[in-house]
Amino acid sequence: MVALKQFRNTSPGFSDLLPYAGLIDNGVLLLKDGSLMAGWYFAGPDSESATDIERNEVSRQINAILARLGSGWMIQVEALRIPATSYPTREQSHFPDQVSRLIDDERRQRFEAADGHFESQHAIILTYRPPEPRKSGLVRYIYSDADARNERFGDSALGAFNTAIREFEQYMANVLSIRRMVTREATEAGGTRIARYDELLQFVRFCTVGENHPVRLPAIPMYLDFLVTAEFHHGLTPLVDNRHLAVVAIDGFPAESWPGILNVLDAMPLGYRWSSRFMFLDPLEARQKLERTRKKWLQKVRPFMDQLFQTRSGAIDQDAAQMVAEAEDAIAEANSQLVAYGYYTPVIVLFGEDDDLLRKQAEGIRRLIQAEGFGARIETMNATEAFLGSLPGNWYANIREPLINTRNLADLIPLNTVWAGSPVCPCPFYPAGSPPLMQVASGSTPFRLNLHAGDVGHTLIFGPTGSGKSTLLALIAAQFRRYENAQLFVFDKGRSLLPLTLAIGADHYDVGAGEGLTFCPLASLETDGDRAWATEWLETLIELQGVKITPDHRNAIARQLGLMAQSERRSLSDFVSGVQQRDIKDALLHYTVDGPMGHLLDAEQDGLTLSSFQTFEIDELMNLGERNLVPVLLYLFRRIEKRLTGAPSLIILDEAWLMLGHPVFRDKIREWLKVLRKANCAVVLATQSISDAERSGIIDVLKESCPTKICLPNGAAREVGTREFYERIGFNDRQIEIVAGAMPKREYYVVSPDGRRLFDMALGPVTLSFVGASGKDDLKRITALHQEFAGDWPAHWLAERGIAHAHDLFV
Repeated sequence: MVALKQFRNTSPGFSDLLPYAGLIDNGVLLLKDGSLMAGWYFAGPDSESATDIERNEVSRQINAILARLGSGWMIQVEALRIPATSYPTREQSHFPDQVSRLIDDERRQRFEAADGHFESQHAIILTYRPPEPRKSGLVRYIYSDADARNERFGDSALGAFNTAIREFEQYMANVLSIRRMVTREATEAGGTRIARYDELLQFVRFCTVGENHPVRLPAIPMYLDFLVTAEFHHGLTPLVDNRHLAVVAIDGFPAESWPGILNVLDAMPLGYRWSSRFMFLDPLEARQKLERTRKKWLQKVRPFMDQLFQTRSGAIDQDAAQMVAEAEDAIAEANSQLVAYGYYTPVIVLFGEDDDLLRKQAEGIRRLIQAEGFGARIETMNATEAFLGSLPGNWYANIREPLINTRNLADLIPLNTVWAGSPVCPCPFYPAGSPPLMQVASGSTPFRLNLHAGDVGHTLIFGPTGSGKSTLLALIAAQFRRYENAQLFVFDKGRSLLPLTLAIGADHYDVGAGEGLTFCPLASLETDGDRAWATEWLETLIELQGVKITPDHRNAIARQLGLMAQSERRSLSDFVSGVQQRDIKDALLHYTVDGPMGHLLDAEQDGLTLSSFQTFEIDELMNLGERNLVPVLLYLFRRIEKRLTGAPSLIILDEAWLMLGHPVFRDKIREWLKVLRKANCAVVLATQSISDAERSGIIDVLKESCPTKICLPNGAAREVGTREFYERIGFNDRQIEIVAGAMPKREYYVVSPDGRRLFDMALGPVTLSFVGASGKDDLKRITALHQEFAGDWPAHWLAERGIAHAHDLFV
């Protein structure tokens, strides 16, 4: 036998300093002192896009919720800055062509090469320490029923805690987007074994050692402090698992506070954990401590000798008198119970491999906090105590004495969230885990753009000409091809999407320009739906020629379509020759081979073939006038609708004001916004004419059916007339200022039900070569290269623009 006693270390270890005992309910952690702890992840409002009134209202609501708590309760609000370096991999996307894949590869390389990408996460930890059970059996007998007398103390405490946190969550959900930390189950070994993972314990481990990964629970989740094991070295510069630790403590407060006073910390380009701990006091206990503070200051108002000999020399300490008045105001607020008082301890915890770099980061945070009017210090002798006091559920370490109230607490805690966007596409019709539409490195917090809010992806894009609208539309089209079997149908004006369309090998139709494209709108008459559409389309053409439709006309049209459904000859001329009404013949003559539009609408066979990407240039078609524009676009819309069979689809309408101004198209857009969601299709409406959009008559439909709105920079947004439009779609004064001050052709402001964000698309030279080359000279050169080199023209185009090794990119 070997004597092991000399090798055993019975001194307290790091796990003995941790308060965690066991998991006694779903998302409820029992601490070693009998306290109960629960947690939530939350996302607060974006204060950058909020007015002062809105920020004050959020602070008021938070104070009203927190003021309900008293002695025995502790809240910890945690703000985490976590590195965000992941970009969707090639395997996650399904780009069917080389150019769109090349664009995404460039964006990935630029994103991964840039440093300082962090995103914020926020959490609330609520801890409750039940009072000691009553010893008096008589009191328990008198003030309880039979069931309560037989209930165990632990069960009653857990039941009261669950009721309280359920009420707390309901109140908080009215102000914040909040989600409970719960235990989740996963099947293993082919479904024969169930593994349990608790989010609250995972968060505790992250706070303790800085590692964020799922923690598997044992069969009996008790004595859980061993799961948070780590080697801890205390001292002036503590180490946790050989990682250096720095703690910056906030130890002084300005004379007044306002909502989001420390929001500047949310934009720091480094990783940290900002812990704000607040231990509540009951009104009676708070009044007692405030009265003690008042008496201390009162003794300093008059000099000691005046108090000793009861004389009046006239010397009064004005600062002490002011402190007495403030203490009396605080006592009055405590008596009103509109606020609650407690002990507040804010610290910022940093982990790092390099001690020197960590100290520089801590010093930078300290200076930043001091610049906001607070006192701050980097902990040395108190570093271990400050770190332990920041851990969830720790009541005892690093208690700061000065009392503050919940009104100030609501201003101080980190509620602001810089919206980073969803890391996956939120549309339930897409495969699970589908990547976001696009991801950009915009500032220290990256941004993931998704057009969808739930299953609705309709988007309204508006702003003045020259502010970058065409570039944004082209980039959206290129990035949308990452989804498997994606379909795009683009109605362009000005040929801005010609470079991208030709580069990916898609079809670009210059409708009405005499390029040989012909339509046979009556080719499909097999179903009742086809014949009903054809009837309505013909009626529209007749009305455009000034003929009022009567029942006789409708009967004649239906009769002739029924005959043509049995025949193989279905051109518009065949319809005109067979219909019996003279005024119908005369009205439709304009669209046959005998009229000016016969080259487009009177073909024996349809020359339009739809694929996964089509661009329709309608500039020349618009110049033909309303009588010629409407029939062609209605037919194109019909062909597109028949292609929508559930695959991810996107319809882009550039210069949509042209369509919003016509009642036929206005009704069609209204219909699309309401029904295309079910076909997994999103509509993007882009317009530079804000006044026309407002006069369209469907501005309310656009506001309600387009949850995502992207605003281009508009320096005239503050002006009368334009400002009213932004207000009608729900913008506040602060948002209007953001739009007015944004940089044209670089910054874009997106608003959706999930958040609001001003972002920079961060375009590289390759991307700009295909989505930003819309000038006349560029288009002329691209057309020439395409005619000369056919499908190989993109490599020559990049070489002309100075892209090194351009030809190697297409190998």
